[in-house]
Amino acid sequence: MGRWSLAFAITGFVVVVLMVITILVLWNVYIIGDFRTINELSASLGNVRHPAGSPGHDPTSRWTIVAVGSSFLAIILVALSLFFTSYLVNRRYRSQQTDWLNMTTHELKLPTANIQLFAQTLQRQNLEEPDRERFVGLILQETRRLDALVSRILQARRIEGGVQELRMERLELRSWLSDYARKRVAPIFVLKDGPIATVRVDKIMLEAVLNNLLGNALKYGDGTAPVVEISVASGFVLVDVADKGIGIPQKYRKRIFDRFFRIPAREHRRQTGTGLGLYIAKSSVELMGGSMGVKDNPVGKGSVFWFRLPEVIS
Repeated sequence: MGRWSLAFAITGFVVVVLMVITILVLWNVYIIGDFRTINELSASLGNVRHPAGSPGHDPTSRWTIVAVGSSFLAIILVALSLFFTSYLVNRRYRSQQTDWLNMTTHELKLPTANIQLFAQTLQRQNLEEPDRERFVGLILQETRRLDALVSRILQARRIEGGVQELRMERLELRSWLSDYARKRVAPIFVLKDGPIATVRVDKIMLEAVLNNLLGNALKYGDGTAPVVEISVASGFVLVDVADKGIGIPQKYRKRIFDRFFRIPAREHRRQTGTGLGLYIAKSSVELMGGSMGVKDNPVGKGSVFWFRLPEVIS
């Protein structure tokens, strides 16, 4: 039904546009036509000529009619174009929302079902202590996963509503990244040598950005550790997160930062997700005064996700 309605809308729009263009052309041909020749032909047939002051002999009146008629038809054409564009945008947005709801429902249902299963297993009286501890650990793991998913949805809502709070503070980025790498078991990454650079950021938000970029690099990578590199140029501190994964097709490089969007390719669809991670990451960087993008990895296959933040000069 959705495909039929879209085809019907496109066909109807094209037909209406062609009709408007045809009317516009005929209108101009009729008005700008050689009225003198028509009058002479009418006179030769015995018809009465138009009075000298009639619109047919007044060039100003003729062009006024042309201008008014053309403007009217142009307004109709623009209105139809805007209506059709709005229809397509709304339809795509509704489709993305539907996909997001389906994916999010699946993402919420899976840890919830696992927690229920592990809890039911713990109720058994004859369960050995090592097994009991293992299932408790699994419950905690799934609970953290569920909490992270809910937190991501709430953060996206706060960003969209413009109520995301920031706690900005100065930090030396390279030193902070070294501490970040040491205190985490995963994700593992390689931090290249780079300059000392100071930025002003929300630390919790910056950590969430890196978690997302490094998590994606591991999820879609080839198993090798992502490489993080820092550089400074034109008053900005640039951070690159490079992987050797399946890469991002050129036609999707702008849309991957849209809310709910996920690349439809089979290689990307194999991985679960809500389509909110990169939207939150880019929005967070922009709230801190920076920007984010993606490019090809110059060293072999894969992608480089980059973001830059204003440098703080001491």
